[in-house]
Amino acid sequence: MKLTELAERLGGELAGRGDIDIRGVAGIGEAHDGDITFLTDEKRIKDLPACRASAVIVPRGAPELPIPSIAVKNPRFAFAQVLRIFHERPYAPGGISERSVIGKDVVLGAGPTIHPCVVVSDGARIGDRVTLYPGVYVGSGSTIGDDSIVYPNVSIREGVSIGRRVIVHSGTVIGSDGFGFVTEGGRHHKIPQIGGVIIEDDVEIGANCTIDRATLGMTSIKQGTKLDNMVHVAHNVTIGEHCLLAAQVGIAGSSTLGNYVVLGGQAGMADHTTVGDRVMVGGGSGVTRNMEAGQVVAGFPAIPLREWLKAQAVFPKLPELKKLVAQLAHRIEELEKKA
Repeated sequence: MKLTELAERLGGELAGRGDIDIRGVAGIGEAHDGDITFLTDEKRIKDLPACRASAVIVPRGAPELPIPSIAVKNPRFAFAQVLRIFHERPYAPGGISERSVIGKDVVLGAGPTIHPCVVVSDGARIGDRVTLYPGVYVGSGSTIGDDSIVYPNVSIREGVSIGRRVIVHSGTVIGSDGFGFVTEGGRHHKIPQIGGVIIEDDVEIGANCTIDRATLGMTSIKQGTKLDNMVHVAHNVTIGEHCLLAAQVGIAGSSTLGNYVVLGGQAGMADHTTVGDRVMVGGGSGVTRNMEAGQVVAGFPAIPLREWLKAQAVFPKLPELKKLVAQLAHRIEELEKKA
């Protein structure tokens, strides 16, 4: 489309020629003639002379550039919109494959796409325009809301409720048994896990995640939250709205996250801990106690980020400090003998 039209759709301010044809979208290092790229800040303006893009999306207030530009409030968000414009295709229902298995009393919404080797168990409810890729299993009594996409080899056990516009990537298991055992007589006895899982609207779940059903009640992931690959959510966990959980995060049972919480990769939470709204936890950190809202923490156990940074600055000097302490202890001992 013409650059002028693209600027209008983004609500941006156009500088330079607007009659340029934009045919694709690319990063600043890979762009070619006909592509549009983006800059998140002015630091990368120095890379533009070597860039072959026909146009660039920039933050508002950026200086005059050698190529046509569209100035917007949030270039990264605008770039995501452009990707949708050029690459997302309108939904077209693919129907129900004869090689799928649909159980009794299943309710199917309008315009589904159900691929071969999908199993939808008795009493399940599938909303409008839902896509189930090959190898998906939907347990009895589970529901999937409108416009959701479930990629290949996902297992959705019984008693799971999935909202609208949810995306579940390959290999994920939702509703597996929670890790609950009681020890008696020298043996570990399983505690039946009879609860369920509720996943609200606009949640995205990465590949190979595991979300356990509750022992009693519900494990809950609220609207807008995004899980990266290989995230584990244990039984009776509640995750608030619009949280971001990076790869390999593990949340132990009965923990609670507020809204807009960010957990870096491989961060972990101990059981029965509560994290307030907008807490940010650094990658590899361990949350072992409750965290008040708005904190930024790191380390194991997790402490305020500034304290952790100070500790990291001292850590390489520990051998030298140990030697110094030993020398001072020896001198004190000698002085005490003289006294």
